[in-house]
Amino acid sequence: MAAVHRIEGLIDCSAWTGRWPFLDLRFRELPALKDKLLSVGVTKAFVAPIEAILERDPFRANRELLGKTPSGDGFFSPVVVLDLSFPNWRDSVELAAADGRVRMVKLLPNYHLYTLDRARAAALTELTRRYGMVVSVQMRMEDTRGMYPALRIGDVAVHEIISAAYAFPEQPFVLSNIQMHEIPSVLTSAPNIHFDISSVETQDVMEVVHRSYGLDRFLFASHTPFYYPEGTVNKLKHSALSPEALAPVVRGNAEKLFGL
Repeated sequence: MAAVHRIEGLIDCSAWTGRWPFLDLRFRELPALKDKLLSVGVTKAFVAPIEAILERDPFRANRELLGKTPSGDGFFSPVVVLDLSFPNWRDSVELAAADGRVRMVKLLPNYHLYTLDRARAAALTELTRRYGMVVSVQMRMEDTRGMYPALRIGDVAVHEIISAAYAFPEQPFVLSNIQMHEIPSVLTSAPNIHFDISSVETQDVMEVVHRSYGLDRFLFASHTPFYYPEGTVNKLKHSALSPEALAPVVRGNAEKLFGL
């Protein structure tokens, strides 16, 4: 039986804060979220505002997140949500750039009802490259089986994101909550895409990923409070791989990607 690793120093590349109207999420407020993540070995977390998913204009939620995210210890790095179908999305990018702490923006094309075509990707990456920001694409928020029946949102099409990333190779992307079957086509098509492991599932998942793809483009992410963080941490703790082999996923890849 493999030893259980002690996992510390995790960089969580996707967490959330705020209210979700369909479920009373635990750890949704920043103090509780921080305590929970610290308890499982996280030392830094990228956090986005939940309300920006469903509000007509994400700007209010983005501004509120920047205002309430503590600056002192640097535990949280705020992530602004952009709706590229809304006329003022550039205002959120400029707000993030002026704040100085934002290293990543997040897109939800399925919830905001647009495709990330070449024109939108060109306009977006012109700004994100100017300000040194990573673009995260949220492939899914929930398992469709647990969604509110009147609001069943399909997943983002992987081929759409591949096309956008391929067209702008100098722009780094992260696919958040990607699933195992979606990884192969992305790996062979767009080297500027990273993946978080929050929804990558199979038996002995880290060994399978390591053997099949290598670990240099994979990031730790908990998707808390939609998921309990222990689920993703246990993928590392119970892996047959050595702590040294897992170190890039624990924090090394994130440090390189975000310049930490």
